[in-house]
Amino acid sequence: MNKPIQFINRKKELEFLENQIKKPASFVVIYGRRRVGKSELIKQFIKNKKAIYLLSTQEVEKELIGSFSAEVAGYFKDSALKVNPFSQFKQLAEYLKEKDIADFILVIDEFPYLVDANKAIPSILQKYWDTHFSSAGIHIILCGSSIGAMETEVLGRKSPLYGRRTGQWKVDPLPFTEFVKFFPDIEFEKLIEFYSITGGIPLYILEFDGTKTVYENARTAIAARGSLLYQETDIILKEELREPKTYFSILKEISAGKNTLNELSNALGVERTALMRYLNTLEELDLIGLIKPITSEEKSRNTNYILKDNYFKFWFGFIYPFIKDLDSFIFDGFERNFKENFNTYVGKQFEIVCAEAVKLTNPINSTNIGKWWGAYRDTETKDRNIAEIDIISINEQTKEILFVECKWKEKVNARKILVDLKEKAKFVQWNNEKRIEHYTIFAKSFKEKITEPDLVLFELEDLEKIIKEGERAQYQNPVISTIALDTERVPKIT
Repeated sequence: MNKPIQFINRKKELEFLENQIKKPASFVVIYGRRRVGKSELIKQFIKNKKAIYLLSTQEVEKELIGSFSAEVAGYFKDSALKVNPFSQFKQLAEYLKEKDIADFILVIDEFPYLVDANKAIPSILQKYWDTHFSSAGIHIILCGSSIGAMETEVLGRKSPLYGRRTGQWKVDPLPFTEFVKFFPDIEFEKLIEFYSITGGIPLYILEFDGTKTVYENARTAIAARGSLLYQETDIILKEELREPKTYFSILKEISAGKNTLNELSNALGVERTALMRYLNTLEELDLIGLIKPITSEEKSRNTNYILKDNYFKFWFGFIYPFIKDLDSFIFDGFERNFKENFNTYVGKQFEIVCAEAVKLTNPINSTNIGKWWGAYRDTETKDRNIAEIDIISINEQTKEILFVECKWKEKVNARKILVDLKEKAKFVQWNNEKRIEHYTIFAKSFKEKITEPDLVLFELEDLEKIIKEGERAQYQNPVISTIALDTERVPKIT
């Protein structure tokens, strides 16, 4: 790694854990995708507390519990236990039963590996929790990266541990507002480019060097055979899934633009009903997301599958097409593709950063934020076209709606973008009778900073202040006003 381990943010997660141990006893489940920082979160939390941290590995029970014994013996200063370690989990539980474990924290990380070693572990743990641990005042934290296994073995109704947990927390990737703290001294544009590749996964972030260009980082940290992130996609899929090849194919097709269920079914030659099982699993792993236009009804079929993870997006777009060459340390194709297409790629990830800024500033007092797209007929040619708007925020109570466009370009013509945005806004079917419209445009820079009563412009320096300082005042601008729409100028989508 290029820098020492940093622990950034996780304030809400730490607050959650602190509140849990204020209870007489607690049974907490922490889970989330691999590399997201769960273990470091827990280690930070138990610092200077009465706690034992046990890390499960893929070993047989005797060897695994033997390694646990060393940690337990060290904590309780038990020389006899060092010489005669436990061979079964039940022995460890019985040992703790005889100790004063009030306000004591027991962490078992990668819990699914422990269950793999002995399928009876959940039942054994349930028995000791019910008969002794809960009344003895212990705090148990079970952590796991295999989301499916954690939901089956701990959270699911069929698990013996179902109903015992006092709290659970799914650890998500860091938002861009926290990502920037890893690189406090580099320019904001470069931060967005870095984030477009690593996303909010701490392990990936720590592989990047702020003194190098984005291309140099991409080449050395991801494209170079033998680097930590070169085969990360394969590793995650193989660790999480029984049929990694099928899931890999699905991710590849989504990356290539096959975003609907029909398109994926046709591309893969898999029936829709069978395909849904795979898609649901990838959703549970937080690798893909199912999105729909923000104004759509709950049961709308107008949905798209997208890759959620920036690393996976970059890997499939820039590494996978040249994997044979890269295996032989030939970088020509990768470099050419990077120079030709990376800026366009960043433009799509720029929308994620802008969406965070909209949430931070909350200009219409609404957290209901999403994308929008819809079909319409050209009035002259009668052709069927698709209109898209990068970000929309709506407030159901005040009937306000904010339309946002994000342009990863210099010297943007704001007036032209505004005209186009207003034209597309006509096709958004939401409170057509009377609604109040606002418009925002984000860009690297503008050719001219125009002023309109319904418009706010943000260049990169403005966006940087919002992200780094949380300047809500940026949106409290006197040029903002509202417009009540005339329903006659809002055509219907066909």
